[in-house]
Amino acid sequence: MSRTRDFEVDEALDAAVELFWQQGYAGTSVRQLCEAMGIQAGSFYAAFESKEACFRRALQRYVEVQLPALVPGPEAIRAWFRVITAASRQGKGCLLVNSAVESPGLDEPTRVEIARRLRALEAFFGACLHGRPTAKADAELLVATVVSIHVLARSGTTPAKLRRIAARALALTGLGEDEAAEAC
Repeated sequence: MSRTRDFEVDEALDAAVELFWQQGYAGTSVRQLCEAMGIQAGSFYAAFESKEACFRRALQRYVEVQLPALVPGPEAIRAWFRVITAASRQGKGCLLVNSAVESPGLDEPTRVEIARRLRALEAFFGACLHGRPTAKADAELLVATVVSIHVLARSGTTPAKLRRIAARALALTGLGEDEAAEAC
């Protein structure tokens, strides 16, 4: 007869997201995860099997909860950049990007998942720019800028500087606020 769980998995994953986001994969131990989740090691392993599997589930939870759900189009890209340059993101960056930076130390399934999610972001930006002759190159530039902004935000760069970087990338791809005003 199997025991019922004494904890809510989504709440435990939210705690794991915060811990991994703050400390990184390598800097987080199973013991710290158990403490943050308020569970014992046996319950942790019964629910998640391993730290690696927990991390992949936390990354999935992060994407579901943190990333904006937007309808593809130029305004979606502008909104994305507004979100990632907000002062509230200062010092945190993005769990996905932080994990990409840390990926050489991660297991193969996790590296594959991170790469897949970054390709999905590029595909989303490409869909937002559909029909433009430079859509693929612009989507690549925008993803590189997103990654850069998150790394810089994590290292303490001011939101004002992050907004200037975002504005320049948007201007280079024809999505700057001036271009938006002219289109109206």
